[in-house]
Amino acid sequence: MIQIIPSIASADLLNIAIELERCKEIGYLHLDIEDGNFSPDITFGMDMISAIMQNTKAEVDAHLMVTNPLNYIIPLCENNVTRIAVHLEAVMYPAQCITLIHQMGRKAGLALNYKTDINQILPYMDEIDYVLLQTCEAGDNNLQFKEYSRNKIRQARHLLPEKVELWADGGITDQLLYELMKDGLDHAVMGRALFGSKSMMELYHTMMARDREDKLYEL
Repeated sequence: MIQIIPSIASADLLNIAIELERCKEIGYLHLDIEDGNFSPDITFGMDMISAIMQNTKAEVDAHLMVTNPLNYIIPLCENNVTRIAVHLEAVMYPAQCITLIHQMGRKAGLALNYKTDINQILPYMDEIDYVLLQTCEAGDNNLQFKEYSRNKIRQARHLLPEKVELWADGGITDQLLYELMKDGLDHAVMGRALFGSKSMMELYHTMMARDREDKLYEL
């Protein structure tokens, strides 16, 4: 079954406590941490992350879209983030970050920009817990899912060991979700589709019900 994860960066950040309450039943939360350098936007600093963590019981993962991810790992772990994905393009020695994340007792992922070839993760497949694929490009005005990403998801699922989870983030809609599940996606990070909905939980339960129906049909 695919897991849907709300991305809080797409919420109404002027009312973040209300937004956390809206999605609390899902039990998962995604933090896009952008520094305005590696990525053109700026999202959450550590003070804001601490405030979010103090006001949620969700299992939280962090996607580090920053130039110096090593500096963030220990503070994030101290704030009880359970999974951390580091961009392959941001570090000279990815294994250093992967090792530190594991030493802190957390799950380690590698994130890939939209244009990065999936084969770049091959040297690290035995060291990581998940791969996070960007399915649109940071800085794109529309932030729409790019169709080429479906091929990349299929390629990744073929290359990755079964134990390595496959995640995707960027412009995923409820209409796309089921096709991506068939392509082999395990976790779908969804921001605007969820937080832009008038009834988030109704949409979430509808999507999960369809996922269960598809699984039963396959059996």
